[in-house]
This record gives sequence, structure tokens and C-alpha cells, in this order.
Amino acid sequence: MKTILFVDDEPNILRGLRRMLHPLKKQWNMHFAEGGVEALEIMATHDIQALVTDMRMPGMNGYELLQEVRKRHPQIIRIVLTGQPDKETYCELMTMSHYFLWKPIRNEDLKLLMDMIRDLDHRLHEPNLLELLGGLNSLPSLPPLFHKLMDLFEDQETTSNDIAEVVGEDIAMTAQLLKLVNSSFFSLNREILTVHEAVNYLGLEILRHLVIAQHIFNSCNDQERKEFHLDALWEHSLCTATLAREIGEFISDDPTTGSSAYLAGLLHEIGKLVLVHHMPEQYTKILDNCETEGQCQSEVEMKFLGTNHAIIGGYLTSLWGLPHNITEAISLHHGTEDAPEVCRLSPVLEAVWHANRICKGDMSKSEKYRDVVKNFQHVLYPGK
Repeated sequence: MKTILFVDDEPNILRGLRRMLHPLKKQWNMHFAEGGVEALEIMATHDIQALVTDMRMPGMNGYELLQEVRKRHPQIIRIVLTGQPDKETYCELMTMSHYFLWKPIRNEDLKLLMDMIRDLDHRLHEPNLLELLGGLNSLPSLPPLFHKLMDLFEDQETTSNDIAEVVGEDIAMTAQLLKLVNSSFFSLNREILTVHEAVNYLGLEILRHLVIAQHIFNSCNDQERKEFHLDALWEHSLCTATLAREIGEFISDDPTTGSSAYLAGLLHEIGKLVLVHHMPEQYTKILDNCETEGQCQSEVEMKFLGTNHAIIGGYLTSLWGLPHNITEAISLHHGTEDAPEVCRLSPVLEAVWHANRICKGDMSKSEKYRDVVKNFQHVLYPGK
């Protein structure tokens, strides 16, 4: 059973939360604190999975509490309960927390969020990885895309479409942008499924502030890029995304399937990016072992880490609030090598599973999509 901690300096609000959440007492252990200091004391002696904190409190305010929690207990999921903040405060909170709940809080919104947290991928149990992913604030982008974006923000004539075109080609920037907008899910009452929607929702002014002042995007270094063949990783991800969108539109009449399949295809290897940037020594050993032993990379990852890059990527994107059908496709994009039974779970997963294999040159399980592939030879085999 997971444990959640609520923090507010007003006892009446805490009493109201106790009453509201009484029906969930068999699903959650709950603690309540009247300030940041008391909250940190509780976290020091109890295994807390999620924190919901008010922002305006005497003494240690909510932002200061979040800073301490990210430093001391990065594995704890951080949720802000707030009114509409000003632009600068809003930007700071977006980089410090995982989710927002807006005042006045609605019973159904709080319960839905708690259900989402409780149902986070249960396959990831490694404490070190949970701490790493909980405290993760950014991932590296390819230098050409990163510098192109910086140049666009310097140009006063830049449009939202210009920004979205660049971000939509980059794994890290796309994931972090979707995290920012989907953390506000409960104020939107809908999921944002395209980069263009995300850019338009935030607006250029806030996005410029996040990028330049808050440094939400950064560039990988030359050593990472060369040693781990990151250009090839990006090329494969973009190929998978483009083909997955076409397959998704082919197999489903739902207009959101193609968009979701594109995002899942672009992000399906994001777990590798986490390993490259934050666990380079372990990842080097994994790649060396794959080469010497001739084993599948996912199998070697399981041996070294107790998990694999697909599960890591699925957990991270779930934690960042991305839609379930996208995180599911990321988690299961390998599925079974013999028969894609898992693809029956959703058309987005089916599209990504096949696109990933086809972009690696394997059509053996995907004959029914041969006509789709014929229309995209320029993507699979550029220059031919």
C-alpha cells in the first residue's frame, strides 16, 4: 500500500482532506502535516511515495519544501496544490513538481490523480533508479537541434510553429515539453497529444522563460554523442515515429491514434537516453557485454540493472504525466519477439511495435503493413 503526505498550514483544509479521502483509506496510508518542517520529519521516519503541498505557508513555504524533498527524497512524487500563480512562480513550480492541483480542489480530480500515482508501472522496483527518475529534471538534446532552438528564441519573428517543428524532432525536448503541459492536466481536463498543442498551450513567452531562465533543455556533449552513437538513436527514433504515425492512421479511425503513435515512437528509446546521460559507466558495460556475448540488449540490461530501457522509459514518461497509451507503448515496444500478442492492448502499441522492427530492417512480422512501408521508402532509406 502506498503512502501519501498532505501539507497545509490550515487545519480546516487538512480536516476537509481527511473527510474527502476517507473512502480511499484501504488503498492509501495517509499522513497530514501543518507545515514544511513537520512534513520533513514525517518523511524522515516514514516511507512516503507522494507529497501534496500547499504553496503559501509561514516559515518554510511550499517551494522551499519541494526543493528539500527533491534533494533529500527524490523518489517522492511531488504535487503542488495552488491557486493561479504569476508567470515566474508558475515556471519555477513546473520544473520543481510533477503535477499540479488547482484550488479549489475537486474531489474527483484528487482521487483520479491518486489512482494514477498508485498505478504507476509496478515493474520498476530498483531504489536507485526510482531516486534517479524522481529527481530527473532534464535530458540532453542533440546539439544541432538545441542550438537551432536557441537561435529561434533570439529571433523576435519566431512563431509557435517554428518552435514546435524543432522540438518535435528531439526526444528530450518533446518529453520535457509534454511533462510541463500534462502536469497541468487537471486544469485542462484533456490530454495534449501533439507538440504543436503543447507549444500553443504554454505560449512563446513562458516557453522562452523556461528555456532561457530555467534551463529546461540542454545539449549532450561530444563524448556522449560519439561514444553512444546518439545521432543514430535520434535517426531511428524519428524514423519509428514517422512510420508509427502512418501505421496508426492505417489501423485506426480514431484521429488521435496517429498523433499518439508518433509521440510514442519518438520517445520509445528514451530509457536509453537516461542510461547514457546518468549511468554512462553501467551502460558502457552493458553495450560491451552485448557485443562480446551476442545477447539482446534488453536481456543484458535486465542482468545488470534488474530492469531494461523500455521499462525505465515507460516509468519516467508515466511519472511525467504522459497519456497512458503512449507510456504503455514505450514500456512494451519490445513485447515478445515471436508474436506481438501485447499489441492487442492498443493500436498505438501495435503501431510502435511494428514501426520499431521495420525501421531496424525486420519486416518478418509486419507483412500486412508492406503497402504502408512502400509509401515511406524515403524515410526508411533516405537518399535512395
